[in-house]
Amino acid sequence: MAEPFAYLRQDQPGPEVLALLGDLPKRWGRMDRISRLAVVEVGRVLRDSGLLREDPEGLRAAGIGGLIGAGRFGSLATDLEFAATLAGGVQTASPLLFGYTLPNIALAEAASHFGLTGPVYSLFSGVLAEAEAEARRWLAEAPAPDFMVAGVIDVVPVEAAPHSGGVVIDAEIVAVNFTIVRPECPI
Repeated sequence: MAEPFAYLRQDQPGPEVLALLGDLPKRWGRMDRISRLAVVEVGRVLRDSGLLREDPEGLRAAGIGGLIGAGRFGSLATDLEFAATLAGGVQTASPLLFGYTLPNIALAEAASHFGLTGPVYSLFSGVLAEAEAEARRWLAEAPAPDFMVAGVIDVVPVEAAPHSGGVVIDAEIVAVNFTIVRPECPI
């Protein structure tokens, strides 16, 4: 059986992941792990819901969609890695990691890759119901997106959150659960 989330460490992911992504995102090689997780798992939920279509730019969302990601730890794993590069002074700080030290970057990478042009932002919460409620709020607005991807997503060092749930991979806890929220039909 394949190791879960093996693609988080792979500069060239396998065929199953490439089938979800179409083309590998241009920044894949320098993405942090939570961004890779967001891109792949958003692709997975879009595919499973029949919301991916092929166009000249690659696999794109079918319709106007948004993305709400709820995480308890934001970009903490990347923030800690970036802080470690500062140990030798400002001159040793990693510019590649710095670009991923905002909690919304992972979601922006996924939205950009799949052409999600609706609202895209993160909540500091690890509760799926809160992300879904925020998605429903957007779907009730006029004009509303056609659908919203909502879910929880975290990558955090085990020592920072030893009991947070998820799958332990390379001393990090990985947790993700995205779903599609559609507008409610009036009766």
